[in-house]
Amino acid sequence: RYSSVTGVQTCALPICSNAKIRVGNDPVATSVSAGQYVKLDREWKNNDQIYLEFPMKIKIRTWATNKNSVSVDRGPLTYSLKIKENYVRIDSKQTAQHDSKWQENSDPSQWPSYEIHPTSDWNYGLIGNPAEMEKNFSVVRKPWPKDDFPFTLSSVPIEIKTTAKKIPSWVIDQYDLCGELPASPIASGEPEETITLVPMGAARLRISAFPTVK
Repeated sequence: RYSSVTGVQTCALPICSNAKIRVGNDPVATSVSAGQYVKLDREWKNNDQIYLEFPMKIKIRTWATNKNSVSVDRGPLTYSLKIKENYVRIDSKQTAQHDSKWQENSDPSQWPSYEIHPTSDWNYGLIGNPAEMEKNFSVVRKPWPKDDFPFTLSSVPIEIKTTAKKIPSWVIDQYDLCGELPASPIASGEPEETITLVPMGAARLRISAFPTVK
């Protein structure tokens, strides 16, 4: 909001297409270029409000050096598979690594460690050619969390639905970690399923580089 003044305000625009600007309900008829500044030169009134609209599109990134896997981006966010999580509390003394030792007068119980285990399937590949994959995605908007904390699987206010198939050969390895990513594209005889993606910051178990299925 701005006080009554004649002058110039500048707005820096992020990298997006078809960004729009309005002052109150009045659209600003000006050229808008991604990554550039827009100058608004006008007589300002008390409590004028500038609105910036940044349309977001789903984009697919292909990682040629990571088995031709793909990542799903929308606007500034990268999305990860929604995996149900089971938190298992572990003795912090047992999990201390190498020179990370507890002081004699400390209470490790006040600083617990957790293992997080998946309780839903995670070994999915996205269906289709990466160049045409965007048509398989749909955005689902949910209510903003009442506590203003959107960084959990239950409170995240936006999700993406898409189609995928399980890859039975992609399993947990001998170290209880996600096995090596299979090279794409890969064949799968499993049935097609609908999966849910969430912003990566809301997930603790993250699959954000997906194989693609023929």
